[in-house]
Amino acid sequence: MPSLYHTFVQNHNGLTGTSFVEGNEGLALGVSSSLLKEPGTNPEQFIGLALATCFNATIRIVQHRQHQPEDSQLRVRVDIEHDTIGYRFVVHAQIRMPGYAPADAQAIIDQALDECPVAKLLKDNETVHFALVDEFSDEPQLGE
Repeated sequence: MPSLYHTFVQNHNGLTGTSFVEGNEGLALGVSSSLLKEPGTNPEQFIGLALATCFNATIRIVQHRQHQPEDSQLRVRVDIEHDTIGYRFVVHAQIRMPGYAPADAQAIIDQALDECPVAKLLKDNETVHFALVDEFSDEPQLGE
């Protein structure tokens, strides 16, 4: 199947310096680590932005296709923890759909989980959690 879009992103110095998108997109960001006291965008923020943007857009596509109100908000928390070797990310995605009954909202979320390319990459990881919530909480619990 042919690619619908592709991009190239480069990083030459790890967590110090800049990551940039090649070509006319013109995006360049100073990068750092959440574990360093240096300015820059860190991988946790990139993962959170990618998931929040892509998954909420997919939810809204599903809502639109079903002729339902496009009424969703996403909040993603990304933590970094020590793992057996190195580190691991723990991701909690909270989804608000205030205009929907819980069962209807969950059905849309489940469909979006099967369609969103970023969610597909992450959803089967034991440290990634998706939860329908009434209100965003500051401290999501593991597996909520």
